[in-house]
Amino acid sequence: MPRGVILVDYTNQGRRTIKDSPDRAEAAKAEAAKLGVQVKDIFYTPGGPHDAAIIIEAEGPEPINKFMSSVQSLGNVKMKFIRTFSIEEMRKMV
Repeated sequence: MPRGVILVDYTNQGRRTIKDSPDRAEAAKAEAAKLGVQVKDIFYTPGGPHDAAIIIEAEGPEPINKFMSSVQSLGNVKMKFIRTFSIEEMRKMV
């Protein structure tokens, strides 16, 4: 089951309406659930290299891609997915 972090960057449109960001985050969480993506947590990272990070888990890459496409199509954010591995998974890889 793929787990990972989605790094979120606001677009100019997203910055102009930043006060709506918490409501958009809740809506994104609901959209993720409909698409089979579990949102474990959402963290805002003001002052960091990205504007937010979303911790997710899904059955495969397709639901993750659908979720990201759906959210990004609204024009408020750009997203990048980084796959993560547990210590035990890493032991098996190295």
